[in-house]
Amino acid sequence: MHKINYEQFNECVYQETLSNGLKVIINPKPDFNSTYASLSVDFGSINTVISKNQGIKHLPAGIAHFIEHKLFDKKNYDSSDRFAKYGAENNAFTSFNQTSYLFSATTDFDDNFKTLLDLVENPYFDEQKIIKEQGIIGQEIMMYQDDPSSRIYFDTIASLYSESPLSFDIAGSKSSIFKITPEELYDTYHQYYVPNNMTLVVVGKVDVTKIISEVKGHFLNLTTNNSIENLKKIVNQEIENSLVIPYKKTTMKLSTPKVGLGIRGPQINFFGRTFSRYELSLGMFLELIFSEDSDIYQRLYDNQIINDSFGFDFDIEDGYQFLIFAEDTKKTEKFCDIILAEINDCLVNPKKIESQFELIKNEEIGDHFALMDSISGIANQMGDRLNDFTNVYDEVEIIKNLSFNEIIDAAKNFFENSQTTRNVII
Repeated sequence: MHKINYEQFNECVYQETLSNGLKVIINPKPDFNSTYASLSVDFGSINTVISKNQGIKHLPAGIAHFIEHKLFDKKNYDSSDRFAKYGAENNAFTSFNQTSYLFSATTDFDDNFKTLLDLVENPYFDEQKIIKEQGIIGQEIMMYQDDPSSRIYFDTIASLYSESPLSFDIAGSKSSIFKITPEELYDTYHQYYVPNNMTLVVVGKVDVTKIISEVKGHFLNLTTNNSIENLKKIVNQEIENSLVIPYKKTTMKLSTPKVGLGIRGPQINFFGRTFSRYELSLGMFLELIFSEDSDIYQRLYDNQIINDSFGFDFDIEDGYQFLIFAEDTKKTEKFCDIILAEINDCLVNPKKIESQFELIKNEEIGDHFALMDSISGIANQMGDRLNDFTNVYDEVEIIKNLSFNEIIDAAKNFFENSQTTRNVII
C-alpha cells in the first residue's frame, strides 16, 4: 500500500490498487468521531451500451439510475434498513458518468462497511419488483419535468449534445424505463460493476489494515472486464458526433421566463494532473468574471443584466465539457449576448481581470481548507481515474502554483473552440 504524506496539513492518504484493478483510497482521521465511506462505479447515465452476442447493444435511457435504485432492494431485505439498524446515514446518486453508494456513521463502522460492500456486490433484480420501481421512478421523472430549474438545465445539455447519450435525463424517460428488463439489468451490472471500474474511498476514524483485509476478502477474487474502455469510446464518439441545436423554446406558463445559455467546449485529450490544472484554471477564470466578488458581476447586477437567480455550472469529463449560465429574465436574448460579450472581452483584454487574480486564488484555497473540516467534503474530493486521483490536498498546491496566464490559456482552449445554444422556458 502506497502512503502519501501531506506534512503541511498533518495528513496522510493511503492508496492501493488490487491486482484486479479496484482502487482503494483511505484517509485516516483519528481525531474525528465519524467515518464516511463511498463505493463508486465509473458508470452513469451516458453509458448506454454493452457487449452482447459478439456485438454492441444499446440500452434504455436511465438504466444506470434504475440499477442504483434496485441494488438496495434485496430478496428478503432492504439495504437501507440495515444501515439504519447500525445507526448510519446512507445515500446513493447517479450522474452522467458515475454511480456512487455511501454512508456516514459514528458507530458500528465494521457492520456498516460490510453492508456497503454487500449492497454493491449482490444484485437481486426481481421482475415484479422492477415493475413496481418503474412506477416509482416514472413519478420521479414527471416531478423533474414539472420543475423549471431542472428542465432548463437538462434541456440545455440536450441541445448542446442532441441525439446523444447526454441528451437524456439521468433518470431516463417514462417510456425508456418501462423497456428495462431483468436480463438487461443483470447484463449491464456484470459488465460495469467490476473491480477495474470501481473506486472505494474511506475517510475517518478507521483501521487502514483492517479495511484492506476486508476489501480483499470481498473483491480480490472478482475478475476484470477489459472491454469497458471500448464501450466508453463508443459513447464518447456518439457524443462527439452529436449536433448543437442553437435555439429552443418551451412553454410552461411561467410568470418570468427562464433562459439557459449553454456553451460546449471541445473534447479534452489530457489526463492526470494536467486535467486537474485545466479544470481548476477554467473554474478560476469563471470566478474572476462571475463570482459575486468580481467587479464585472457587480456591474452586471447594478445594471440589472443579472439578478439573484443568476447561476452557472460547468462539467468537464472524458468525452465532454460544457458550461451553463441560467437566469430568470424577460430579456433572454440580451442576457445571453452580454454574458458572451463579457467572456470574449476578458479573453481579448485579460488585463482587466488580472488585478483580482490573487484574491480569487486565495478564496479558492480557503474553500479547500474549509472542505478539510468535513469528512464528506474530503471523500468527495479524492479524485478519480481521469485526474489520476488528485485529491483536495493536492489541489491546494496546484492552485498555489497556477499563474494568471495559465488560466487564460485554459479559458481560450475552452471558449475559442466552443459552440453555443440558447434555451428559453416561458
